[in-house]
Amino acid sequence: MGNYHYIIAGLPDLLLDYGAHDLDAASLQKSVTEMLSDKDRRLVDWLDFGLDKDLISPHFYRAAARHSNLFIKEYFSFDKSVRDARICWLDGVAYEGDFEEYPHLKKIFATDNLIERERLLDRLMWDKVNEINTGELFNINVLLGFFTKSRIVERWTRLDPESGRELFARLVDEVRGTFEGVKYES
Repeated sequence: MGNYHYIIAGLPDLLLDYGAHDLDAASLQKSVTEMLSDKDRRLVDWLDFGLDKDLISPHFYRAAARHSNLFIKEYFSFDKSVRDARICWLDGVAYEGDFEEYPHLKKIFATDNLIERERLLDRLMWDKVNEINTGELFNINVLLGFFTKSRIVERWTRLDPESGRELFARLVDEVRGTFEGVKYES
C-alpha cells in the first residue's frame, strides 16, 4: 500500500484523557479502512476480532502468536499475558508467567479504586502500543496501533455517569465472581 503517509497524516491526534473529547472509533476506522488494500483490511479484521472481548479465545491467541504481522503478534501476546495475570489475580492464585511489565501490572492490580485501576490498565495497553510501534512511521502497524488506541479513547469518552456506574458494577461483579459460593446483594 503506497498511501500510508497520506492516511496517517490525516488522522486526528489521540490523547488518553479519559473522556475529554468525543470519538466514534468505528466510523473513523471504517473511513480509513476503505482506503486500504485487501491484505491490510484482513489485518484490521484480525485486530477487530482480537479486541472484541466476546469473541477472543485460546485459539485466537495461538494463531496471533504465529502471525506474520509484528503488531498483531506482539500486541496480542501482551494482551494474553495481561489477561492471564488478571485472571490469576482475581482467582487469588500465583501467576506463573513472566513478562517485562508484570511488576508494574502487579502494582496496578493492587490499586483499590476500581476506576483508577481500569485507567492504569488502559494506560499500560496504550504504552505497549507505543512501544510496539517505536520507529514505525508510515505502515499498517501504525494504523493498527491507532485503531487500538481509538478504542481505548472511545471507551472513556462513552462513559457518562450512568455508564461509569455500570462499569463499576461490572468490575465489582468480576471481583465478587472470584469468591465462589458466597451470595452478595446488589
